[in-house]
Amino acid sequence: MASSISLSILLCPPSNSLSTSLSPSHKPPFLQKRTQLSGFPLRAQTLDFSGSFFEGAGFGSEDDPIAPGPGFTATEPKEEPQCPPGLRQYETMAVLRPDMSEDERLSLTQKYEELLVAGGAMYVEVFNRGVIPLAYSIRRKNRAGESNTYLDGIYLLFTYFTKPESITILEDTLLADDNVIRSSTFKIRKRKY
Repeated sequence: MASSISLSILLCPPSNSLSTSLSPSHKPPFLQKRTQLSGFPLRAQTLDFSGSFFEGAGFGSEDDPIAPGPGFTATEPKEEPQCPPGLRQYETMAVLRPDMSEDERLSLTQKYEELLVAGGAMYVEVFNRGVIPLAYSIRRKNRAGESNTYLDGIYLLFTYFTKPESITILEDTLLADDNVIRSSTFKIRKRKY
């Protein structure tokens, strides 16, 4: 499989040869309005890709099996739980301070899980998305009056089923917590296709 692939690039010839070789009725629309174009010298360049990755010697060849990277694992599709009657599905995204230790993050996660369960939430799941850079810097004052500017944060995603009345308690607690930079709660609606 040692065939060579070549690509030729051809720039436009001067406008006089184009306009004289075509009769006015056969001119393309862009030449009918403008009869005088700036002239380009006729140049051709041939690129040879033999032995490159286009031939199968690099990316995507049969010799290289595609294996997931070190952080990827194959997961089976998980069945989503049905919403119990009287409850609605919500997601809460909380951005925590990036300088928190792992123990502090775990205790904060457990605190909010317990708060959700005490408010009547079911099927609470927490996804730690890790430290992610913020789209813009966030300036936040803590209770002591100190001001901090954050450029990244630890993202936590809570998914759960709960009563609409318990959301206000969660949002007020997240807003008052100094370890939480930002938080948002969304009601999940199933689309009917």
